[in-house]
Amino acid sequence: MSSDLNPDFNYVKCPKCGHDRNPSTARKCEICGTALKKGTSLFPLLLGGLVGLAVLGTGFWWLKSLLSGPSTNSPGLSSSVSPQVPEDTASNATQAQHSQLKGAVIQSYTTFADVPNVPQGIFNYGGSTVFAPLRSPAIVQQLNQVFPQFQLRYTEPTTGAPGSGKGIEMLIAGQLSFAQSSRPIKDDEYTTAKLRGFSLDAVPIAIDGIALFVNPQLVDEGIKGLSLDQVRAIFTGKAQNWQEFGGPDRRITPLIRDLTAASDFFHESVLEKQPVGANVREARDATESIRRVARDPGGISYATASEAINQRTIRTLPIGKEGSRNFISACADPNCTTVNAPAFTDGSYPITRRLFLIIKRDGKLDEQAGVAYANLLLSNEGQKLVQQSGFVPIR
Repeated sequence: MSSDLNPDFNYVKCPKCGHDRNPSTARKCEICGTALKKGTSLFPLLLGGLVGLAVLGTGFWWLKSLLSGPSTNSPGLSSSVSPQVPEDTASNATQAQHSQLKGAVIQSYTTFADVPNVPQGIFNYGGSTVFAPLRSPAIVQQLNQVFPQFQLRYTEPTTGAPGSGKGIEMLIAGQLSFAQSSRPIKDDEYTTAKLRGFSLDAVPIAIDGIALFVNPQLVDEGIKGLSLDQVRAIFTGKAQNWQEFGGPDRRITPLIRDLTAASDFFHESVLEKQPVGANVREARDATESIRRVARDPGGISYATASEAINQRTIRTLPIGKEGSRNFISACADPNCTTVNAPAFTDGSYPITRRLFLIIKRDGKLDEQAGVAYANLLLSNEGQKLVQQSGFVPIR
């Protein structure tokens, strides 16, 4: 069986964007349009095997009856067949399954108005703060102009800071209808959802880059860029003076998001899960990080690129891969008014990631809301909003 087949057997995983809810009959990925490999479905193989076993079992019984002769204790052929499910019960189960899945498919649409099955109601959503630009009142208003009955309410956790992991936790707990995440779903999250009787589906909707930014004085005094290993040395406390990187003799003040967030993308992918240094300070979100770095001549922090552009009080730093001095900027222009979309798309910028909508596949209203929101953002009109919000469209 092809490795591109989803464990659900009815779906095929895209080798490019990783979307794993493509129907097994699809020729192209619903999300990015990549041609899909034709896998061998497990269901026909299982069915063929069961039929073969049934034929062999019937032949064995017939041969045995010939050799042993008739017996009053031998069961008739009809009694050897498993009890059949009543037709009305089987029909009801099939209809229930179809009614649950109806309208819950990720597809490509041109405009918001083309998206079907947008439900009526108030739907809580939340998760990664990276999605803040897509939660702006202006964007929500554009959606409501087409679907006024589809009311979205951003919901923060009652305890702890908002983030991808917290959003998925709230989704599983029934506090959100769908979640926004800057990382894929973890194995333990899949398992917890399964134990509660539903599955989780991660739908990529955009590509994002992480931007490092510093106090403007540092750029003026010689800091032109950092490689990934240098960034790691700074945030793990192994490097504590800007002089080590060709800058002034000044203490480095690193700011990081939520010191306890082991699931943070920056911690996992850039720091390689190493503990942060004792000199690292915590900031609640990008807004606080920007404000504090702007006041500290030795400050450095990070944010999603869409949050770092058009900021006059900080300067973004070009980043190079491990040990490289070929620094690539997260910005497309010297004034950092737009993100460097080509570098994010081709992977030449070292810190990029996909952004996901996490859908609760429970066959109920929450699933319908999550699929509708995903289809709205993945439509041609929605992808334009994604781009205007500082992200790179995924299709």
